[in-house]
Amino acid sequence: MTCTNRLSAFVFLVAGIFLSINALAQTDTPATGTAMEVNVVNPEDLLDYSKTIVVPTAYVSLLTEGRVSAVKQSGIFQRGNATARASANYKVVGIDKAYAQGLAQKAYDDFVSKLRAAGYTVLTYADIKDRDYIKAAQREKGDAAMGLPAKSDQGNSYVVAAPSDEQHFKSAMAWGLFAEFVQSAKPVITDATIVIPQYTIVAPQVWGESSRGYSSVSAEVKTGPGMNLLHASALWMGKPKPRVMRGAPGVATKQQVINVAENAGTLQQTADTTPQAANVLSSTLSMLSGAGNIQRTSGEYAFTIDRDAYASGVMSGVNRFNAEVAKAAAEAKP
Repeated sequence: MTCTNRLSAFVFLVAGIFLSINALAQTDTPATGTAMEVNVVNPEDLLDYSKTIVVPTAYVSLLTEGRVSAVKQSGIFQRGNATARASANYKVVGIDKAYAQGLAQKAYDDFVSKLRAAGYTVLTYADIKDRDYIKAAQREKGDAAMGLPAKSDQGNSYVVAAPSDEQHFKSAMAWGLFAEFVQSAKPVITDATIVIPQYTIVAPQVWGESSRGYSSVSAEVKTGPGMNLLHASALWMGKPKPRVMRGAPGVATKQQVINVAENAGTLQQTADTTPQAANVLSSTLSMLSGAGNIQRTSGEYAFTIDRDAYASGVMSGVNRFNAEVAKAAAEAKP
């Protein structure tokens, strides 16, 4: 492998790590506003084959389970010695395989449509599915629970849907989403730039908040029934070329987009798991011995999606991101 190809592989590995880091943002307090800002890297690659691109698939990751926590300790200038901890576990109810793949199909169709409107010839999976290397490509297998591939990031679980089982190509560390489209460090598709969009959707909104006053500390978990577009990207691979890489070629959101749907379902607390006895004991020991007082609150939640509102929210985020990709494509210059 040449130095350039090693660098390219490293870039796609870094891009994958970047996406995983962004997936942890669910534990942070959501920012206000719904603006979408994107980074665009090497848009000229879209012109490598006379504005012909191929979009073999699209991936939509949907949150299914999560956990969030918050903690705050008293400061050195505060009275007393206390720690406040809060946590919540939550599950999403109402997502099934057909529904998730339907969302991925809509995202895929919209992406293709917008790129064509931007002046590109777009080859779809239907156009390339009979090519030998596509037939031979490995596919990801679904888990037993929903029949879709799943992933987990620091306590948050997602299912990942493509428009169909045949379009869920296996990924790998070095080339990420492009693993099944690369042989000997070169793209197997030589008549079009390969573009693969992906979107990560989070609903409900769950985050931790903490505060500290002169004589008190607090930590709590906040919840909301809305939906965020946690991250979206459309990475591409054109002709191999030597250059100093400045990121994975493509378009990616800079930060999560809040409230692509303000209400995507019904959020209910199913259990209060706060250890009341332990809290009383901690307070008693603190008064008797002067040791630190640790107060804990915890709960379990279920979020039942409204299938129409949920789908509308997903497509709101998807449509806006796809428009940013189309804009970058339309403005691409050699």
